[in-house]
Amino acid sequence: MDSGSDSDKRPRFLVVTVGSRAAFHTAVAAALNGLTGGGNPGIGDGPDGSGSGGAGDGPDGNGERGTGNGCRAAGDPGAAHRLVTDVAGPLPAPPGHPDWHTVAGRARRFLDRVVPDAEVRHLAAATFPAAAGALAGALARRRSGDDRLALVLTEPDGPLRQPDGTIAAGLALLAGALGDTPHTFTSRTVLVYDRAPLGRVLVAGPYGRRRLPDRDWVLAADVAVAFTDWVQLDYASSALRSASATGRSLLGEELAAFLDARAGARWGLHYYTGSVVSGLIGDLEEHAARRGNPVLRGPSEHSLACGALARWQLDGAPFLVVVTSGMVDEFRGTLANLREARARGFLVCADSPEDAWFPFQGTVHAAEDSREVLRARGVPFHHLDDPARLEEQLGAAYASFEEDRGPVVLLATPAVLRAPARAEPRRPLPPPPRPRPVPEVREDALAPVMDLLNHGPDRVLWQCGPLDAEEEGLVHEIASRAGVALADSLTRPGTVARFRDGRPVPYYLGTLGLYGYSDRVHDFLHHGGALRPRDEQCLFFLKSRIPEAATPFSPRALARSLRIVQVTRERAHLAPFADHPLECDAAAFLRAVRARLDVPDALRVRRERAIALSRDSASDVVHTLPVRPMSANYFFARLGAVLDTLVRRHGYTWTGVFDVGRGGLSAIRNLPRTGPGFSGWYGRALMGDALQAVPALALTRDDNVLAFVGDGAAALVPDIVPTLVQEVTLNGHRLAGNLSVFRLVDGGHSVIRTYREGRRAGPAGRQTQVLHLLDAEGETDYGGLTVTRRVLDDVDHDMLADRLRRPGAVDLWTVPLEHNNEGDGLSLLSSLGWQRDRLPDLAFGMARRPGPRPAR
Repeated sequence: MDSGSDSDKRPRFLVVTVGSRAAFHTAVAAALNGLTGGGNPGIGDGPDGSGSGGAGDGPDGNGERGTGNGCRAAGDPGAAHRLVTDVAGPLPAPPGHPDWHTVAGRARRFLDRVVPDAEVRHLAAATFPAAAGALAGALARRRSGDDRLALVLTEPDGPLRQPDGTIAAGLALLAGALGDTPHTFTSRTVLVYDRAPLGRVLVAGPYGRRRLPDRDWVLAADVAVAFTDWVQLDYASSALRSASATGRSLLGEELAAFLDARAGARWGLHYYTGSVVSGLIGDLEEHAARRGNPVLRGPSEHSLACGALARWQLDGAPFLVVVTSGMVDEFRGTLANLREARARGFLVCADSPEDAWFPFQGTVHAAEDSREVLRARGVPFHHLDDPARLEEQLGAAYASFEEDRGPVVLLATPAVLRAPARAEPRRPLPPPPRPRPVPEVREDALAPVMDLLNHGPDRVLWQCGPLDAEEEGLVHEIASRAGVALADSLTRPGTVARFRDGRPVPYYLGTLGLYGYSDRVHDFLHHGGALRPRDEQCLFFLKSRIPEAATPFSPRALARSLRIVQVTRERAHLAPFADHPLECDAAAFLRAVRARLDVPDALRVRRERAIALSRDSASDVVHTLPVRPMSANYFFARLGAVLDTLVRRHGYTWTGVFDVGRGGLSAIRNLPRTGPGFSGWYGRALMGDALQAVPALALTRDDNVLAFVGDGAAALVPDIVPTLVQEVTLNGHRLAGNLSVFRLVDGGHSVIRTYREGRRAGPAGRQTQVLHLLDAEGETDYGGLTVTRRVLDDVDHDMLADRLRRPGAVDLWTVPLEHNNEGDGLSLLSSLGWQRDRLPDLAFGMARRPGPRPAR
């Protein structure tokens, strides 16, 4: 081996090749020979620099071969490259192909001027352990500080693709042998040559993958390009790169520390990359890895907001979302939904300096100001534009976070994003503010409510908003003792559910909402097709502002035909039609109710009888008909039976994800839930939001996730499968349970179609059509995650029960359905359809042909 005795400061660039074929090492040596000016392959300096040209032992790392009198570039008489290689025998000549000469000529034009006296040390080995040994031996005989690892090139032993784990383990061995010798393992410096075709997953990884060229000159040219790129981009630019590096970002450190103090490891990092935010994201990813916070990505910026909303609603998890310049609008109406949910977190959006002249992707400049949009939406925001004032500006942002008004948008300029973290210890964060005072439960407001519960009507129905553990326990205790019926809502399904702790809840009736209300709820509140008299029943809305989506009732019915109790802690949410509005904390209200509850046994028995008489029925006949394509009624009746079996016999639990459309409505109405789910109908009812939230939920929950998405919603948003595969196979996430996504395909926007067809005879027109291309069936193993695509044209009970219990798997079901306007709570008019269990006289009156009064 050349000792470098002519100059201890002479740079030496190490190139490592790993593979069992001598031809692979020879081709690389030929390329390096061409770059170092070896034009006479039979004569060389030899490994000792004497020109003796010693023989090598081949690619086991023990032999070496030196060549060349150096290369003198035109106009530079000092150029003197040297190659030392392990390749046995005479040094291979560079290729003779004209395209090779073009590549090599341009590379040498650069190398002879930038690194005129560099030595290239080529280490060839059959395996990574042998290569690590060769590296250690070479470095032991060279003064530390003069060496750089340039390239690692490897080819497989056989025809199969080299596994990622094998490459990672091999690079770890090389890193150990290199010690403090400068090196980077990137897609430019580590090239993996496979003879196998491209794999099923294509993703930019920590190293580059190539098909092994079948012509030696192509391989040699590729090596020459990679080596010269390394010299220019890594070696020669290292000083510039070090001078421009800023280290950890102050913004990232501050925000992470604040969220750590408020939520520990529960808060999630959601990001979509961009050049100006890439440094901030890198810092936050490292922080999340150290602290155990989930890093949850998505196929678009919009999907990040959807995932953050879903995790906030189901787990109370705060969030930090980071996106690049100009992307604040990409959150869509989900930003308003986050505000409505009072979801706590920060949305960091890069932006341009205010004085920029019509900047690229900027949203705060002379022509537009995105802050006005945020102000109009009632979303708190702060413009972070001065690194010197960043701590002061962040203090104001923290105060906005604590005000509990929803997400806080931070518009950060490039200067702020680049501001380096302090070298001195951080000052302690301000302590959390004291909780806002909550109005107490006033006795004068509570007294009439207790009179309704203790002495009131035989029919009392509570619709429950989001409940914490204490509130849920109190609700069920009160319902059991007082004979109160329970319902959840279209926008917050599962707050109370058909099953609790694996056991049926006898006083749960189903869902009450603008659409998708259950037949039991309708039957409980109506008689003969009309609302029961006002003094015969009472509706409670717990933790709700009673939005239009919460009930199917008209404003007139809410104001005149129903007796309503409302409990909310927000004064602005008190409804004008509520008879007994209570502005107070829900838990305090429930504790007060429990303490004062004194329902006579006779009244409780009558209430229980009223609950029992409201039959749990699909209330149509088409759910029994196995036609093809299936009706939504049939499919969900059959799937509901599967889930009922799983819950009762196997303790199955699941989180439902319900997108906007007929399929989501039918799923909410018909499937037996075991706990809270996420509904795209929340807030602005944005189609596709629920589907985009699936990755964030599936990767952070311990039970099974079932999503129901119509073809219209699916067509609006990007595919989530690549995100799932990437997060599981590359980024260390896991699926604890089964993820099943049911894509419900009927070729149209069903709810709009039902609306149109209910008001006019004839087709709904092209505006409701959705063209869907059926996916090919099959099962694919992506190296750690199995994704199965199947068409479900019927519900095989045993097969589906088995599939839904497969942990760690993704099942994508395409469910062809035939559109209908029947049942499933699509409107109050559907309660008068001829298929109902009970057909009131009103149905005949509306048909203008009154028939005989039906027997009851």
